[in-house]
Amino acid sequence: MKAGDRLSITLYFNGPSGPTTFHNVAMETAYRADGDHRADVSADAFTQESSSWYFLESIDVAVKPAGAQQDAVVTFGDSLTDGAASTPGADNRYPDQLSRRLSADGRQRPVLNAGIGGNRVLSDSACFGEKATTRFRRDVLDQTRVGTVIVLEGTNDILIGETAANACTTTNRRVTAAELIEGHRALIRAAHARSITVIGATLPPGQGLESGTPSESRAALNYWIRTSGAYDAVVDFDRVLADPLNPHQLLPAYASGDGLHPNDAGYRAMADAVNLDTL
Repeated sequence: MKAGDRLSITLYFNGPSGPTTFHNVAMETAYRADGDHRADVSADAFTQESSSWYFLESIDVAVKPAGAQQDAVVTFGDSLTDGAASTPGADNRYPDQLSRRLSADGRQRPVLNAGIGGNRVLSDSACFGEKATTRFRRDVLDQTRVGTVIVLEGTNDILIGETAANACTTTNRRVTAAELIEGHRALIRAAHARSITVIGATLPPGQGLESGTPSESRAALNYWIRTSGAYDAVVDFDRVLADPLNPHQLLPAYASGDGLHPNDAGYRAMADAVNLDTL
């Protein structure tokens, strides 16, 4: 295989699996079929479709010659990293586009997408996974040959703190910018303890973040990310994606239409904003 090739993996279960872990909004189609089709040379039997991925968490790829191994870049975050609202099946999430950009520049490196839609820095969720400060070990530190992590987290802590509680949002307590900053500091300390370069990403604007306490919290967190020097480097997604005429919303050319997530062009702008020399 070569960089950028697509890989298909077939799993077979000889009985009902019962409830299982899955990647809910994968922005990619998975195909299912009844029976054992591991030896099939065509995909004709796989007529059932799902937009979620099941069971498989990650794949380690060995590079030959061995001396060509490169440290991985982990993109760590929520739905903005996961690629929500990008074109399904097109691999236009910002981590995908960052990977292509690295390859085009002759700096080919593995880029891991550790985005979970709805994920938060400070609170667990039955729907959106363990909080970032807990899952950072599994999703970043325990991955193979990690050299750099880009952290884009905090949007959902702010948004969910303003919404009514339900099974997915419990707890929905309002968090302060100071608490979010301390959560980010914990991620930085964990990365530095493993000699991993850690890059902080500012939070873009979005629906629900534009006024009152949410606006103040986002502005305070972004100011700290930009100016504190706590991160080894900063990528300013806020300034890249915001409309200069109305900084509290996404630039229309980059907006998917849901008020929060970029479209493919917006995700490309995010990838282009990363200074490759900082990775």
